[in-house]
Amino acid sequence: MNPRAGFTLIELLVVLMILGLTSALVLPRLPAIYEQFQDKSDKERMVQLLASLPLKAYTRQQSISLRPEDALQVLKAEGLELDGALKIRVRQPIVYQPNGVCLGGQIEYDLNGIPGHLQLDPPYCEPREND
Repeated sequence: MNPRAGFTLIELLVVLMILGLTSALVLPRLPAIYEQFQDKSDKERMVQLLASLPLKAYTRQQSISLRPEDALQVLKAEGLELDGALKIRVRQPIVYQPNGVCLGGQIEYDLNGIPGHLQLDPPYCEPREND
């Protein structure tokens, strides 16, 4: 049995140096990583709301229209809450009919400076990325 159990001061200093260097490299990137996750979360909330609009129209037995002039206001009225800034552009009205069927359309968005396109295909307008 070794009478000297434990670590030497040099070993502890080496471990502390390695931890210090690792944290110096990782910690400055944490805010950027957090913002990236927040942007993805905002986009997912928007896509989930768009996917739920046919069911909402069917449940209420009222049509829901996303028109070029008020698409963002309609989405906010339907419960869209985002942490970032969102701009939406709809070229032609997207109409969710009372029977839950949608006529399709395209949405261009700018979420926190990141542009994107969503394609909504009939009959239920499931949102998908449009490249």
